[in-house]
Amino acid sequence: MDSNDSLSNNSDYSNLYPNYQSSNTSYLTPFENLMYALKPKDAKRQYPSLLNRFLNFLNLEGSMEQKCTQLLKLAKNDPNLLQSHPMRYCSDQKRRIEIGEISEETMRNYIKAVKLFCEMNEISIFWKKITKGLPTATQASDDRPPTIDEISKLIKYYSNRRLKVIVLVMISSGIRIGAWNSLKWKHVEPVYEQDIDKNKAIAVKLTIYSGTPEKYYSFITAESCGALKDWMDYREIHGEKITSESWLIRDTLQKIDRKHEHRIGLAKFPKRFDSEGIRTLVDKAWKRQGIRQKLSDSLKHHNFKSSHGFRKFFQTTCEQVMISANVERLMGHSNGLKDSYYKPTEKEVLEDYKKV
Repeated sequence: MDSNDSLSNNSDYSNLYPNYQSSNTSYLTPFENLMYALKPKDAKRQYPSLLNRFLNFLNLEGSMEQKCTQLLKLAKNDPNLLQSHPMRYCSDQKRRIEIGEISEETMRNYIKAVKLFCEMNEISIFWKKITKGLPTATQASDDRPPTIDEISKLIKYYSNRRLKVIVLVMISSGIRIGAWNSLKWKHVEPVYEQDIDKNKAIAVKLTIYSGTPEKYYSFITAESCGALKDWMDYREIHGEKITSESWLIRDTLQKIDRKHEHRIGLAKFPKRFDSEGIRTLVDKAWKRQGIRQKLSDSLKHHNFKSSHGFRKFFQTTCEQVMISANVERLMGHSNGLKDSYYKPTEKEVLEDYKKV
């Protein structure tokens, strides 16, 4: 961070914080306050970009840190004027909705970023007055899940070994793409049928977000488990030591020393392949297989989401035969008040899942 942007080095912040003392106190900057509230990696990527649209609308200049500080100063100097800025911003976004540039839900996401910034920096705005004028967002997007044929084409012809694992696990478990950031080999647990051959698993349990309040479980199919096991065996053959702490998806293995033409064991030093890398990999695969092409000027959206479409495929498929509350449970969704009363056992949910 530039020292000019730091609260601890800039005496101008004394008018923003009454107790400010530059000699012995280091305050979080307004932008740092916002980032502190963001937990998921996707939110940390998206919210600053969404907020920056509002800052640019106000014609604020400089780095993100500097523009956020300028916004806080505006709020401190004239609270009544700041109340009008989000309203004017909303009016401009409503115009964009009318001409088809953005959707109602997109506009609401723009406002969420501004609202969070204000909350984290103790800026008082009467949001109820602003939301009165917001258009009603559509309840569901009109995109569809990818078809079985499209998914089959994706994993059958693309040469990347990791892709088949990623796709099969996502469509059979319904996990979010961000879940890959925490999934390790220890989170894959075979489930055996009682009183039957103990060496034959009837399903595989996947523990998602282990060690966090958001922890939940789902299942994957035998086909998905087979692909995952083949992938882990492949890595082990080329020198990686597979343990319970091994990431399910890792970086590309470099097996050959191009100079000496023999294995040099770089597979022994795995690095986690995070959700952003997976998102990019899947998106490129759709395009290379000719299934999702670049959008023309007349189209705003693809028929299905590149990665989130797998989650929609899972829900659409499971809802045909499973109890809806069980599907929501396997997707990590809350069923509201029903969660306090409907408490199926893991075995009961598995029996329902096996129908699919």
